[in-house]
Amino acid sequence: MVQKVIKRPLLRRYIDRGGATSRPNRAPGDMDLLTVDDLYDQFGEALRRYAVGLAQDEDRADDLVQETLIRVMTHLLLLERLNPHQRQAWLYKTLRNRFLDGERARRRRENLLLQLAWEAEGATYMARALDLSEVLEQIPERYREVLERQHLLGMTSEEIGRELDVPAATVRSRLRLARKWLRAHRSELIR
Repeated sequence: MVQKVIKRPLLRRYIDRGGATSRPNRAPGDMDLLTVDDLYDQFGEALRRYAVGLAQDEDRADDLVQETLIRVMTHLLLLERLNPHQRQAWLYKTLRNRFLDGERARRRRENLLLQLAWEAEGATYMARALDLSEVLEQIPERYREVLERQHLLGMTSEEIGRELDVPAATVRSRLRLARKWLRAHRSELIR
């Protein structure tokens, strides 16, 4: 059997050591084992094309495919029970989720860098921050906490909900009501 070369050395070393195929309660000669190599052979090129479309960057796409395959290693038993279409859907969804997680993390880093850059500007920033803090103080607490978390910290409604111990739908509702409140009181806030 000709083995397909996986470009990523970390993943290749893991597979070579048997990490991708070792399973409890299986005979060594069992031929129906699903391996990462099998999945890579079957879906690797399609996953990479999908990743390039999402990331718009070939290096990031390679990283996404590798992260997905690493995730596969811990879910091989689940994937064995799925039919090929379900496996493909699982792989695509996992790749997409990894991409979205990375984008959220990137947005948070950018917000933090932007905030740090504003602080570095000195007095001008401090005047703006004071104005912003005065405006934020006028917003009711139930709206202020979700607005600050989403717009200043870049958190998603699910993350805010976990932090505040409320459902994500409640967070989205509060954000909608907060924006409505801000529109209604715009003239009072801007003096």
